[in-house]
Amino acid sequence: MCVSLNIKKILTHFILTIIISFMKVKLYIISALLAVVTSLDLNAQQPYGGCWHPRDIKSWSPENDPVAKFNRSRVPLAKRFQEPVLMKANNAQHYEGQICNATILFNMCSLSPSQGADNFIGYQPTYWQYMDKLVYWAGSASEGIIIPPPAGSIDAAHQAGVKILGQIFFPPKDFGGDPEWVKEIVVKEDGKYPYAKKLYEIAKYLGFDGWFINNETSGSGVKSATWAEFIKEFNSYADAAGDTQMEMMYYNALGVIDAPILKSHKNTSMFLEYYSEGDYRSYGKDINCTEAETFSKIYAGVQCVRSGLTGYQSSLDKAFPASGHVGSLALFCPEERSWKDNVRNLLGTPDDNGEKAYAAIKQTFENEEQAWVNTAGDPSTGGNSSWTGISGAVLERSAITSMPFVSNMCVGVGKHRFVNGEKQGTQDWYHSGVQSVLPTWRWWIENRGNLKVSIDWDDAYNHGSSFKISGNLSGKALMRLYKTMIPVENGGIVRVVFKGADTPELKLSTASSVAPDVTLSAANTSKKNGWTIAEYDLSSLKGKTIYMVALNLIGSGSFNMNLGQLAILPGSYTPATVAVENLQLSHRLDENGGDIRVTWDFDWNDDFDHFDVYITTASGRKLIGQTRDEAFYIPALTREGSEDAVKVEVVPVTKDMVQQTPVSKSAEYPKPGAPIVSLKLSKSCVKVGETVTITANGTGSPTAWKWIIPETLQLVEGNL
Repeated sequence: MCVSLNIKKILTHFILTIIISFMKVKLYIISALLAVVTSLDLNAQQPYGGCWHPRDIKSWSPENDPVAKFNRSRVPLAKRFQEPVLMKANNAQHYEGQICNATILFNMCSLSPSQGADNFIGYQPTYWQYMDKLVYWAGSASEGIIIPPPAGSIDAAHQAGVKILGQIFFPPKDFGGDPEWVKEIVVKEDGKYPYAKKLYEIAKYLGFDGWFINNETSGSGVKSATWAEFIKEFNSYADAAGDTQMEMMYYNALGVIDAPILKSHKNTSMFLEYYSEGDYRSYGKDINCTEAETFSKIYAGVQCVRSGLTGYQSSLDKAFPASGHVGSLALFCPEERSWKDNVRNLLGTPDDNGEKAYAAIKQTFENEEQAWVNTAGDPSTGGNSSWTGISGAVLERSAITSMPFVSNMCVGVGKHRFVNGEKQGTQDWYHSGVQSVLPTWRWWIENRGNLKVSIDWDDAYNHGSSFKISGNLSGKALMRLYKTMIPVENGGIVRVVFKGADTPELKLSTASSVAPDVTLSAANTSKKNGWTIAEYDLSSLKGKTIYMVALNLIGSGSFNMNLGQLAILPGSYTPATVAVENLQLSHRLDENGGDIRVTWDFDWNDDFDHFDVYITTASGRKLIGQTRDEAFYIPALTREGSEDAVKVEVVPVTKDMVQQTPVSKSAEYPKPGAPIVSLKLSKSCVKVGETVTITANGTGSPTAWKWIIPETLQLVEGNL
């Protein structure tokens, strides 16, 4: 509230009074600001991912870690298949060679927000079909050297069948490395390695698949035989508990194969130094494995930071000859050129939302397509001699082997939040954990002409994105989408949700082939929130197996279509109940607002897809977030008027995208107290006859006010 005053008369006493009062006001405001900052520091509940030194985890448990549930993934590692007859997009593709993506998922591990964040610039790897493992490249001497991967990244990797490893980073001495950390990790107590057990317990609870040991600290005196024994003990705990996928990957910057370490367990692998690409199959006899198993144990490093976005064709040629693969590759930080170059000036600024962020992430997805597919964005072309792309060598992997399956075409970042075509929330966000399993082939379209496929963040059926196919079409264009191996036991349906075009034909392969042998065109269609839902009956395929799902796009002339969902559901589908239990809210709401941590328990089942998290305030109900895990963080709530509470609902959603029974709880605000008033003057020193404007701000949304001014001041504008 403002008033403007004219100075009629100035007395020495009044001047002193005004100046002293103003100084008091200034001091009061400064004190108030300091109090607010302190209050925010005390009350802020933003959970972050783990970033520890050895001493921090020796006694770690979920019970003594207040953010353990926020950093826990509940998505199990999907099992991939190899089809009976290879389904190649181009002839140079083979299965044997593997890609390990050693990537930075957040720029500072100690400030990596759990369960995503309300900005548009979070990094989203989505070409999982070309990866076999992902290593979270993170850590520093000052922040921490033991770093589990983010829960959302575990979710996304696991649903695609990709193993994901945390980082144990022993930095070089020039970067703060301490040999004592190395010795501390491998210390023995009562003949056992306590840290081997603790590292297994952390990986087990948080839901990831093991650790990458980045051993670059010299002078510790710890030999490889000790590490081999340590790794063997780690895997003994995992194997005894049935976690037979657990793995340790080792790197020591020496560029040579360490046979004792690789022999420590069947899963143990090595990241070799850069520029060591080659044929390592003959080493199988030295490390107690078959030639075929060497592909999952020995990875030659590729320095993608220096090579640039598409500058490592020679590495692909050496490991992945067109005639057949001879080795595997570990890509070191490919995101530096595809993502970080675009966002480095936006990170931690207000521009991490809005137009600059949209442009940066659009460019990031275009860069990723060039690197993982090729410059044409079509795996069937095989790229060109200067850059084949990863798809020009690595055969696409898939883990889609059963009904129900659903993809909502979500790339893990959005401007809005949608539920079955209805926009229920508007706020820039990213959350890798709600990525969909995206199409296997991006994009393999016959009779393509000038058709282009792009991400549409302004319109989606569920979550935050759809794929827009636009251009000119003459007749039909076969758009291959998913490689699957789904038995049709009791019929079922394929559901395609789209808008803006004629209903496409569904093309399926019931043999291990990329050539479809089944066409289904008689779809049952309905409309919902502007989208067309087409359902194709699979009863005629009972007893067969679906190996490929494709669409025949139909049109003449200008063509525009948004693809919002593809689902494959059993006949008479009745999903199991997902029960939310033990819903808890942790908050320190004050008179003006605050933030809320939400946790709950549930039992995973194959019908579960995700949770919708809603808040209800004085202005109504709003979708605030979505997750596949058991915790969510609600930031930056502002109290609306004198509302008493914020209602929080957690709603399970099954793979038919039907919301089940919500569970709710309320976080109550304290009773409103007397407002704290701060004053601001347009001028701190004025002359007789000048006008000064005084602005008063009161906390707690006051509904009335009254000004009392000295007789020597005249009201010019405003109300007392």
